[in-house]
Amino acid sequence: MMPEERRQKIIEILYANKSATVKNLCDQLMASEATIRRDLTVLEDEEKLERVHGGAIIQSNVPIEKEDTYNEKEGVYLYEKKQIAKVAFSYLRENDSIFLDGGTTTIELAKLIGRSRIKINVFTNAPHFTQFIAGNPKAEQFILGGRIRNNTLAVVGQLAIDTIRRFRLNKVFIGVNAISLEYGLTTPDFEEAEMKRAILEKGRERYILADASKFNKVALCEILPVSSVDTIITSSLDEDEIKEKFKLEGVLLVEATKKEAGMYDYDGDA
Repeated sequence: MMPEERRQKIIEILYANKSATVKNLCDQLMASEATIRRDLTVLEDEEKLERVHGGAIIQSNVPIEKEDTYNEKEGVYLYEKKQIAKVAFSYLRENDSIFLDGGTTTIELAKLIGRSRIKINVFTNAPHFTQFIAGNPKAEQFILGGRIRNNTLAVVGQLAIDTIRRFRLNKVFIGVNAISLEYGLTTPDFEEAEMKRAILEKGRERYILADASKFNKVALCEILPVSSVDTIITSSLDEDEIKEKFKLEGVLLVEATKKEAGMYDYDGDA
């Protein structure tokens, strides 16, 4: 495992558990104590965690200073994204009208829809999703017009917002860069925040698709408070305190673990 990949895994473990011992990290990542300690030093210098005796803790609400491009994010946590998408697919029903916003997790849901034969209306601001959804002859597609952001390959801007406001949608599925109970759902770009807010406001049922690494982070632009959504589908979160806090906000937190995701199926190949 390359150092950058290993350090990413360390951060993911800390996001899920809030803390970890050096021994625990060694066992999970199959690395020596010296290697893990060096990694923790590097990550502390980058202000991504705080070293404590025997291990490390995650800093709450870590700010996102740089927005990764779509290509940079596409292969990261891919297994988790696929599991999240499988669980999200289980919420779909015949004749639903849904929205999928552009993202590297929502595209996995688009692929599942394309492999299925569910009768559904799909609205999206991600032109590259359409090639996957087109595999399902029963899926009717609607694409929003406007400016495409190179970083996310998603359509943004007032034209797209005005269009989405003309529709009522059964369900909307949104990806976000950061989730914080204190600061809500956030993203680094103002136009992306405006677009996502407009989409969420038009959905009767509102779903956030986000892996565990997105929790306890804050980006520049607020979309909406956490309490404004119905369900967050994520990868495994081990800390019961986080789940309880989201429950108090009226948000259902669904963990797409390997066992749970295997329970959901669709009419197509995995």
